[in-house]
Amino acid sequence: MAHPYCDGIDRRGFFKVGSLGGLTLAETLRLQALSAAEIPAEKRNEVNCIFIFIIGGMAHQDMWDPKPEAPAEIRGDFTPIQTRVPGIQLTNILPRMAQVTDQIAILRGLTHTDPDHTAGYHVMMTGVHPGVGGNFNRNKQDNNVHPALGSMVSKVGGGNGALPPYISVPNFLNSGGPAFFGASHAPFVIESDPASPEFSVRDIVLPEGVATDRSQRRQGALREINRLEAAAEKASQTVQAVDVFQEKAYNLMTSQKARVAFDISRESPETRDAYGMTSLGQCCLLGRRMVEAGCRFVAIENGHWDTHRKNTMSLRDLLVPALDQGLSALLTDLKQRGLLDTTLVVLTTEFGRTPRINQMAGRDHWPQAFSIVMAGAGIRGGNVIGATDSQAAYVTDRPVTPGDMSATVLKLLGIDPDIVVHTPVGRPVQLANGGRPVHELL
Repeated sequence: MAHPYCDGIDRRGFFKVGSLGGLTLAETLRLQALSAAEIPAEKRNEVNCIFIFIIGGMAHQDMWDPKPEAPAEIRGDFTPIQTRVPGIQLTNILPRMAQVTDQIAILRGLTHTDPDHTAGYHVMMTGVHPGVGGNFNRNKQDNNVHPALGSMVSKVGGGNGALPPYISVPNFLNSGGPAFFGASHAPFVIESDPASPEFSVRDIVLPEGVATDRSQRRQGALREINRLEAAAEKASQTVQAVDVFQEKAYNLMTSQKARVAFDISRESPETRDAYGMTSLGQCCLLGRRMVEAGCRFVAIENGHWDTHRKNTMSLRDLLVPALDQGLSALLTDLKQRGLLDTTLVVLTTEFGRTPRINQMAGRDHWPQAFSIVMAGAGIRGGNVIGATDSQAAYVTDRPVTPGDMSATVLKLLGIDPDIVVHTPVGRPVQLANGGRPVHELL
């Protein structure tokens, strides 16, 4: 629920960002700046990331890794089709993606050991197995025992635009939190579906009815309050005469660039239709607008892929069409705008689905082998890395761990995955937890 605004709003409430767990926007900006001061400028670059996470587990054999020679109960109901790249086949529910395979790399050898959704979220969002200890709460969304990739980018990669460095849409992603990095590196969460006619981004644009002159008067009053506070507390090192971070928060809220980035209605009807008027399609379009405005890491959640029942119907009629249209439109749009070389696009999930179709015409959880897709940021398109056996059950060539995926994302964003950070108790922790970048992508 959006926070109400009125003439009597208090000075702290004006900058409140509910999506950041109780921190004000000014406090968040201040903490991020303190962290960024630790990072040498040469470790940052201009590559941003759109990270699409499929909640529930994509059925790899029904999409990215078809097995047409397998028995019917293994291969499923979909047939392989030829793509833009000779030798690469997808299934017939991905006709649009088949036309952009020259832009993508398919990693068919992802593998880990967590068949549980919650643990699967964590290992794929962070690259780190959550472990069996008591410090991992499976019933809590923000259950990170290691920072999520977006929080790593926020902490180590800094920001280069008018927007926060890490944004999540249309929800907070499970295990998408900052862990020991602290709340200042949590995502700014857009808790609204951009496919909805009522879509809006709270806490960024000044509330309707607050005119420019009133806003300016309020800002002037805020400066005066800060001046009086500083005079009363000038001995304190934590209170300054002018709070530049509250100023930055105000500037973000009144920034024309921020308003434009989040105003998806500025896109032409033709462009919106090209992405598809679905949650995933419009999230992809909003993601493009956000990286265009300088956000370094946009996490997109798309759910309901847990196809224990009616796998064929669910994929064919409900799930894959929006992905096929939205992702292919995103890649095409980025390329046409000259943004693909500076935007890494990742399509991932917590695990795959079982080789054998169950008695409810569905597929169950299967982390031993599955596929993800990557594109942009210098990745060599038309590329398949890794392979599974004849039943898509086990990796037979070039296994890739979640840690390897994390290291690859960081490397492509200009961040050294071997950087060592420290927990609040001083324990050294490597960002990618020993994962190694997938060099075949480059």
